[in-house]
This record gives sequence, structure tokens and C-alpha cells, in this order.
Amino acid sequence: MRFAERVHIESIPRHVAGAIYEAHHSYMDDVPRTNLVHHGLCYQNQLLGAITWRYPLIRSLEYEGARFEGDEIVEAARICIGVDFPNLASAALAQSMERFVRRHGQRRGVRLLLTFVRADFDGSMIKALRDKGWHCAGKTEPGQAGNRPDKQIREQPKWRFLCEVSSESDREQAPLNRWS
Repeated sequence: MRFAERVHIESIPRHVAGAIYEAHHSYMDDVPRTNLVHHGLCYQNQLLGAITWRYPLIRSLEYEGARFEGDEIVEAARICIGVDFPNLASAALAQSMERFVRRHGQRRGVRLLLTFVRADFDGSMIKALRDKGWHCAGKTEPGQAGNRPDKQIREQPKWRFLCEVSSESDREQAPLNRWS
């Protein structure tokens, strides 16, 4: 059995996601009400983290010659793992993305997915994103939000990844031997 097949996603309520973020994401302790879906990341039936999907705080975005309006874009806003577990985040994000697109994507008119990865990070998450059809669309400049409290995480540059939602967006994650 492949590792990715041992990881599964469950829908979890906002307060459970909030407890995970409070315990393991100390720099972002609130859970805004603008979130669409919270997924619990499970391994061997143990809840080990959470992913939240939400509309980003942007009006529109141009990508590959197409313009996407804010309500057509959904962000994997938080990917929080409560344990040091290599490959769990990447396998869980792949399954969470498949579930979100399958259950909510077309109904909500989602055309583009967005997420950010710290620029100093290099690991399986980058490979998993590329394998699922995500493309790096540049690097953000560090800076605090003018309308919210300062957070240390906003001082880090991040890679911006985008993925157009299509029939291929829910394709199965490639096995690890593809990368060897």
C-alpha cells in the first residue's frame, strides 16, 4: 500500500480546525468566518492536521492570459500539520484538493486554486503541487497587512502557486517512484 493511500481527509467543523491552528499555528490563531471548507488530515485514523479552503482577499488575478475574478479563486489558506511527519502534508493536500474540486468546485464556479509555500521551503510539497498541475507564479514580497494585526509569518517571502480547475485537477497523485 502506497503512503498516500494511508492518508485520508475528513470534513471537520470550524472549531476543530481552530483548535488545530491554535495548538500548532501560533502565528495565525484566528479562524475567519470567510472559510468554505475545513479538512482534517488523518493518518491511521488519527487526526494530525487541517487544511482550510477559502476565498482569498483579492478582487481579481491575471494568470496565463486569462482573468479570474475573486469569487472564481479559492485558496488552500492553511496547511497545518501537528507532527513532524515527512510527506504527510503533500499527500493530504493532494487528497484535500481532489475532494474540494469534486464536491465544491463546479457548484461554486471555482476556476483557479491558489496557495502559498514559504520561499525557504524545499520538499515533497513542491513536487506534490507540480504533480497535481500547480504552477509557480512568482514570489511574494514580505509585508504586513495594513488592515490586520502584524504577524511574523508575513515577514517571510512565499512562492505563489496556482492551478486551473479542470477535469484533470482531480487526477490521482503520482507514486513516489516517479520522482526517483
